[in-house]
Amino acid sequence: MKTQTKSSATTPAKRKSRNDLARNKGTQTAKGLSDIYQKVTDLIIEKLEQGVIPWKQPWHEMGMPSNYLTKKPYKGINLWLLLSCGHQYPYYLTFKQANSMGGKIKKGAKALPICYWNFAFRDKKTGKVIPEDKVGEYDLKLVSKSGFLKEYKVFPIEQIEGIDWEFPEISKEEPLPVPDNEQCQKIYEEMLRAPELVHSGSSAYYRADLDQITMPEKKLFATAEQYFGVLYHEVVHSTGHPSRLNRIGVSEPQQFASEIYGKEELIAEMGAGYLNNLTGILDQNLLENSAAYIQNWLNELRNDKHLLIEAASKAQKAVDYILNECPF
Repeated sequence: MKTQTKSSATTPAKRKSRNDLARNKGTQTAKGLSDIYQKVTDLIIEKLEQGVIPWKQPWHEMGMPSNYLTKKPYKGINLWLLLSCGHQYPYYLTFKQANSMGGKIKKGAKALPICYWNFAFRDKKTGKVIPEDKVGEYDLKLVSKSGFLKEYKVFPIEQIEGIDWEFPEISKEEPLPVPDNEQCQKIYEEMLRAPELVHSGSSAYYRADLDQITMPEKKLFATAEQYFGVLYHEVVHSTGHPSRLNRIGVSEPQQFASEIYGKEELIAEMGAGYLNNLTGILDQNLLENSAAYIQNWLNELRNDKHLLIEAASKAQKAVDYILNECPF
């Protein structure tokens, strides 16, 4: 008598089921990625609707938003998102970090999304993933690299209990920092392969074909702070030159008010906002505080959920270039 066994062959029905599962998994991954963009955009839109312009907010007296445990400051869109929340302290922890320090998240606490880019390396022939520490063993021509956005959540430390926080001592009687003109000037002067700077006329602009920034004379500005704030905007534009970071919004001619033009303007504003904070410049009286300005960005963000994260990433690269903090 023969014993019947189940066939190990894959039936059409099973193949269809597996294919459906694979498609659903891919859809979920894409949806998860899309949700990160949308989630961050919605949070920034909420702040703009309240009249808060994230990239124009001054840093906390204790410094930039940072991870309390690692002391590393947040960058890119994470900086502006956390800065716009106006928390009591500029420090944050993940749930796991808080637990490791003996802390407990308070009931009703609300986590904030933090985005970061990760990279995957694959063998072009086999499609197999290559561990990052093994990439150097391969012919780079045979290796593909792809980036993907990931998310984790952090809590402001005022929403965490059970930890004795230690903060740097800051005198409440100290006057607000006054921008040092010499320090402000050094931002431009110490930039690697800085563009030419000329003073002429009454308009400020950057010309990529000449790799030249034109600024009105400093005496034509109401304050030195306003002069440097405008200069920083143009310096950030200049990082898009083909000899530097080669951003399409600068390296190729763009029509005024076009989509790419608008993205480049946001990059310049975010980058200038960072440099303003770094040198103690506050530009509260500039046009950027107008309702029309806010409404313009609300319209842009509602039409493009990728705009914020991508612009913030490119602005951070521009700032790192200007400050000579990354090799290029």
